Order: sequence, then C-alpha cells, then structure tokens
Amino acid sequence: MASDPLQVLFPLVVLLAVVLYGVLLARNGDLAAVVVSEGEVLIKPRGVFKVLSFRWSIRIPADAIAGVHVMDAGDLDPPGMRYGATLFPGLTAGTFIGPQGTSYWLAGRTRRSLRLELTDGPLNRIVVQVGDDPNALAVRIRNLVRDR
Repeated sequence: MASDPLQVLFPLVVLLAVVLYGVLLARNGDLAAVVVSEGEVLIKPRGVFKVLSFRWSIRIPADAIAGVHVMDAGDLDPPGMRYGATLFPGLTAGTFIGPQGTSYWLAGRTRRSLRLELTDGPLNRIVVQVGDDPNALAVRIRNLVRDR
C-alpha cells in the first residue's frame, strides 16, 4: 500500500523540480543561444529549456522576419493559450495560441527579451530572453533582414 502513493507522487515531484529548476535558471537570463548567420536566425534553447519549451531549435529565414524589437519583461503581452508549453510564475516557455496568432516564448520575468515578428511559417511571433546584449543582437538581425 505504501508504494502506491509513492508511484504517483514521485513523477509529479520530479516534474515540479524540473520546472522550479528552470524558473531559477531563468533569473540568469541566458535561456537560449541565438545565432545569426547568412540568410537565417537559429534559436537554440539551452539545457532544461529544451524540455520545458518542447523545442530543440527554431530556424527562421531572414525573409520571414518582419520586425525585431527589444522589450522589457513587463511590456510583453500575455501569450495566450498553451499549445505544448510551460507557463509558471517566472517562466514562460513553449508554443502559445492567442489573438495575435501562434507564438513561441522562452522568457522569464527579470530581463529584457528579444521579440521577432514573422510573416511566413507556422509562427507569427517569437519572444526569447538571451544572456547576450539583446540590443546588439537586435541590430545584427535587423542588418541581416535589411541586406536581404
């Protein structure tokens, strides 16, 4: 009898521990690596954020990027309904469906985030918190889009 509650509670405790670990790491600010290369932007969630956001990477062609903005965490609109995502106080990670379309979020509450507005593909918006200077990264992406 004693093992029945343990079999139920153990996976829940492990899942909660992973989410809380992600929330603590989100305070650091380095949730994803953003690589700007010729013709595309590659977003690769780091470590546990791959699991929490249900994505290993996102490739965005430069032609699909309509706008790049740097936003404070408080200025971001709520993402909408979860569609393969983790939404926990201090961490928003995964794909969401809302009034402005389908979006991918990987952001905490403490740092500035990079917001990409997209024209083509399954996503309309990407919001990602990076450890590097988001302003410098936004300029690099704008230059990539402008040169196309």
